[in-house]
Amino acid sequence: MAEKRKIAMVNKYHFVKGGSERYYFELTKILESKGHKVMPFAMKAPENVPSEYSQYFVDHIEFNQASVVKKLMMAPKAIGRIIYSLHAKRNFEKFINAAKPDIAHLHMIDHQISPSILDVLKKYDIPVIQTVHQYKMVCPNYLLYIPHKNEICERCIKGSILSPLVTKCHKNSLFASSILVAETWVHRMLKIYDTIDLFHAPSTFMQNKLIAGGIPAEKVTHHFYSINLDDFSFSGESDDYFVYIGRLSKEKGILTLLKAMTGIKKSRLLLIGDGPQRLELEAFATQQKLENVQFAGNKSRQEVRDLVAKAKFIVVPSEWYDNSPLVIYEAFAIGKPVLGAALGGISELVENRKMGLTFQAGDVDQLRINIEYMLGHESELKQWGKNARARAEQEFHPEKHYQWIDQVYSNLLN
Repeated sequence: MAEKRKIAMVNKYHFVKGGSERYYFELTKILESKGHKVMPFAMKAPENVPSEYSQYFVDHIEFNQASVVKKLMMAPKAIGRIIYSLHAKRNFEKFINAAKPDIAHLHMIDHQISPSILDVLKKYDIPVIQTVHQYKMVCPNYLLYIPHKNEICERCIKGSILSPLVTKCHKNSLFASSILVAETWVHRMLKIYDTIDLFHAPSTFMQNKLIAGGIPAEKVTHHFYSINLDDFSFSGESDDYFVYIGRLSKEKGILTLLKAMTGIKKSRLLLIGDGPQRLELEAFATQQKLENVQFAGNKSRQEVRDLVAKAKFIVVPSEWYDNSPLVIYEAFAIGKPVLGAALGGISELVENRKMGLTFQAGDVDQLRINIEYMLGHESELKQWGKNARARAEQEFHPEKHYQWIDQVYSNLLN
């Protein structure tokens, strides 16, 4: 029987904000089901799941939604929190002394917490693993993408970390970008991330980018995320529609998807989600008279599952380096094939003509051809859906994930 451990699980949000938090909570659930004690450390927030350790959480800070005046007033505090937070370090040390973990598992700690907590883990000689959900280790703006240019960017991997001062890749702002450059420079000078013993990359694409950015290959391991398959029922039936699920923003490639839809008159595209590009996308759909495109807005998780269960397939047209999208895991769990851009970690999940189809990101014509193919080959879709569910059971199952993570923890502790 595996040794029961105490695990510090660290993430800046202690509520489900995105895919990283879904994995953070899923991993917690897996570990607790095996008798381990998982102790969270995060940022205080009204939405947080209750925790006996919340008294140690760092104070809440909001970078994006404050007014211009408030942002100027909080700038010194915000910059301190981003680069090296003494507040987080003090609170984390109190947490460590109270929780006494055997091992620390980090997720997203940048900005709201900062890597100052790594010095505490080093002081107490606690082994550390970090699941890498985004490209922060090799890219100051963490995206390998310039949002205002809708352009993939690897300048900081291949060249100087001063590149954001030229590209203004963070919020199209020289000031905001310069803070991220300073953050990256300080962290590299301090070699603060050297404290992390192992980086868990959910895609081999991420693994390769981390290594290309200078992280020793022996410190990076790849393993897919996990999802609870009991939460998803296989559905081999479908109505006459297919879906996109996610944020409505430029990097997601939705405008490319709508352009492809200008030549498709059969079936219906359902867009589930909201975001900054919605008005632009709705205006385009109106202008092009795309009557078979519906903007459904945000839906509850159960509503999303119900809609996917009746869909023919889901489409993931990303034009940035998506790491390992959980939306694909969930589609596979329900038994739905995926039409995805062959970019980032997407093509590692979607085996072409086995669990769906892939296309070159941004290629309107190829995307249109693939949509038409999938709409015209019902029997193939059904088989691809069965293959997708089988892969989910083989590679994403919680039991398989536990066997892997338990071995990782054992290796780090030994």
